[in-house]
Amino acid sequence: MIKVSNIERFATHDGPGIRTAVFLKGCPLCCPWCANPEAKEPRPVLMYKESVCLRCRRCEAVCPRHAIQWQNDAFEADRNACTACGECVRCCPGSALSLNGTEMSAEEILRIVLKDSDYYEESGGGVTFSGGEPLFQGQEAIALFAKAKEAGLHTAAETTGNVPASLMKQAEPYIDLFLFDLKHTDPAVLKTVTHAVPEQIFENFEYLTSLRPSDVIARIPVIPGFNQDAVEDLIAYAKSRHIKAIHLLPYHNLGKAKWHQLQKPYCYDDIPALKKEELERYCDALVSIGG
Repeated sequence: MIKVSNIERFATHDGPGIRTAVFLKGCPLCCPWCANPEAKEPRPVLMYKESVCLRCRRCEAVCPRHAIQWQNDAFEADRNACTACGECVRCCPGSALSLNGTEMSAEEILRIVLKDSDYYEESGGGVTFSGGEPLFQGQEAIALFAKAKEAGLHTAAETTGNVPASLMKQAEPYIDLFLFDLKHTDPAVLKTVTHAVPEQIFENFEYLTSLRPSDVIARIPVIPGFNQDAVEDLIAYAKSRHIKAIHLLPYHNLGKAKWHQLQKPYCYDDIPALKKEELERYCDALVSIGG
């Protein structure tokens, strides 16, 4: 069974054409700006939306593990004790509680994806596997990719590259387009800030670009205080691999509410989203690859 965070139909920013984005659970990185923090853990996670909470405290009463308590009129959850049984979610009258994460078979996932096959054919779209890290689930994920190809779908994968090279090599035949994150050229910074294994990332990027450079798009998130001064080096590195394109992704704070719903501190709380105009300083570096 495959652990799924979310399935988004009619996605238009995750590869060519109209697509269905399948967000898989689990990620080896700990990026403090992550827009999908609920997908990091492979197991289901409890999310709490304070703005709609009625403070009836029914959740505390029904939790069989006593993982929920109210302290000074504030909701607190022991997420290590929580087994994601869903009792609190079912009894919540204001829908303040939800669980992110469900187990699905590859057949169930593809049944949803194939509902929009007409749109894929008209637009040149398909399915994009994202996350989390779509390869985090190993052989289960690869089996899903293979079934998607068997169904005649155009497949894309948004990957951090932070997986064993053997796994990337197994996945490669089933993925038509790789949307590959490049976050920093300095291995020490990558490891310290994101807990990455930089050697895996660079090895996988160079493997894919040596084999199929025209099927790789480098995606560079431009993050204040992290890599703004390294973006030009990242562009130069990506261009040296003769890839299809480079996309600069300005930092946004759309994931902020999710961090709060997980009751985790969001390190970028006071940092505003970057405007597209703030990326103009990198245009000269991009121009020779067509931007």
